[in-house]
Amino acid sequence: MTTRPDEPPDRGRQGSEHWSERRSIWDRIPSGISVTLLAACIVGIWQLAVSLDWVSEFVLPPPGDVARATWDATKDLLTGGVVWENFSVTARETLLGFLLAAVAGIVFGVIVAETAFGRRVLLPFLVAFYAAPKVAFAPLFVAWFGFGLTPKIVMAAVIAFFPLFVDTAAGLSNLDENKDKLFRSLRASRMTTLFKLKLPNALPFIFAGLKTAAVLSVIGAIVAEFMGGGQGLGAQLRVATSQLALDRVFAYVIILSVMATAFYVLVDLLERRIVFWRKPGFLPVER
Repeated sequence: MTTRPDEPPDRGRQGSEHWSERRSIWDRIPSGISVTLLAACIVGIWQLAVSLDWVSEFVLPPPGDVARATWDATKDLLTGGVVWENFSVTARETLLGFLLAAVAGIVFGVIVAETAFGRRVLLPFLVAFYAAPKVAFAPLFVAWFGFGLTPKIVMAAVIAFFPLFVDTAAGLSNLDENKDKLFRSLRASRMTTLFKLKLPNALPFIFAGLKTAAVLSVIGAIVAEFMGGGQGLGAQLRVATSQLALDRVFAYVIILSVMATAFYVLVDLLERRIVFWRKPGFLPVER
């Protein structure tokens, strides 16, 4: 469509083009450079705050001390030392807790989305259970299951369960009416509709919940170790904190962050293989 010389330009079109140009500038910046610059700014402000005595070194150790402690912990981790022994315990608790939360979250999500009993009776109990303070469960799990891995696995599963349960139920409920009418017109059974239509449609939501659960399971395992003792990086965190060795505390936190990120990336890679028809992203629905 052409415009006359005396006709005003299409402001809406110009605005959209201008907005797309602004977005394309940021899109051309590699994410690695952006992340590196942000990390450098954080470390610089951190070093400045310590150097100018804005914060005491007993509260916030210098970045150099944290880097040395992280390097020592990483070497111990890679050579099979004490850090590796505790890391392997935490990783095992996290993985088993995540798997338990995945099974329970998907099963209860299906029950709540597909049955009146789940929506009217089970859902209020699950919400009340999730609203309870999770830290209070740690000594109870120790009393019920002992001092081994079991209470830590259960705590990791409890903390990671609810987001996956909610996302599963939301994904099953977010169904296109036309597709639902098509299956009804074909007289598909309830189970056929669930497995052939609803679950595939809910997979982006389920994987969004799995990503959240992958990170929360690490938090759950650390909370259980911090409260219940035994082995694991959570127990090492408690020991380092009691000794005011804050550089080691930061080193363990960095290692745990890397582990949580690795779990998240593994789930994201699995989503790319299974939900291949959808562009991967953090949100279950692209906007």
